[in-house]
Amino acid sequence: MRWCAAITIMTPESCAPPIVAVFARAPVVGRVKTRLARAVGDDVALAAHRELLQRTLTLVVCACGADAEIWLDGNADDSVDVGLQIYAQPPGDLGQRMLAVVESIQQRGRAAIVVGSDCPILDGDYLQAACAALRDVDVVIGPVEDGGYILIGMRRPIPELLLDMRWSTATVTQETLQRAKRMGVSVALLPRLWDVDSADDLRRWRALDVR
Repeated sequence: MRWCAAITIMTPESCAPPIVAVFARAPVVGRVKTRLARAVGDDVALAAHRELLQRTLTLVVCACGADAEIWLDGNADDSVDVGLQIYAQPPGDLGQRMLAVVESIQQRGRAAIVVGSDCPILDGDYLQAACAALRDVDVVIGPVEDGGYILIGMRRPIPELLLDMRWSTATVTQETLQRAKRMGVSVALLPRLWDVDSADDLRRWRALDVR
């Protein structure tokens, strides 16, 4: 995998690359990877979250540079070596918070790509593909095996794709695609990845040499 693929794709609206926003919880014991923690304990879950978050931050800094930022739910501690502008996530459910991020970036004249921090096989090529897709479509989605997505990019805010969604279910990506189709919104679907939510996912990750 190449973490450091340079992103030079320009969007038609702004003639600038999209801003990639890492969307994550601050590493606080008991507040992260709660499903994983039920199987392996809070300390192991926290360590996994820290490692995945740091890996994602390193990736986007290398791949996106000044065109990346982080939106945290909670306060960062000294263990988070960001190298990015830090923003506080606004209140609301997941969809409301992601919409606020997209709107904030759009107000700066840029397309937005919101990416989660718990996918150990995400790489620079994948981010580049997401940026490239936004030249031609309204929305790009990076699905994961559990039915959700690790990444969503938008050339403009589309509240209907983010609000009143049943999050953390196996139908999130499917429902998003159905809504987009009904609205006539063009979508690019990237290859499916997987993220770390369970003890099985943790073992799968540890079996790979991607850290």
